[in-house]
Amino acid sequence: MVSLSLAPTSIKPEFTMYQFTVQNMTCQGCAAAITRAITGVEKQAIVKAFPAIRKLEVTSTLSAEQLLSILDDAGYPAQLVPEHS
Repeated sequence: MVSLSLAPTSIKPEFTMYQFTVQNMTCQGCAAAITRAITGVEKQAIVKAFPAIRKLEVTSTLSAEQLLSILDDAGYPAQLVPEHS
């Protein structure tokens, strides 16, 4: 009898980088709150906040819509910056 042993495969989630404009992110405290809100939902997300220019860069497996919802729920409504070709 032949026995097949299949090793478990892991499918790595796809990460996408998004840029947002967050008008009411004005200080490092805001940046920290935004980072906590996003990483509280997705621990492996990479969040880079730039309060001086009110920009946010997030690399995540979440969709842009999910991230916008998290930001809105945290009190930081944002706009997605369109990708440039």
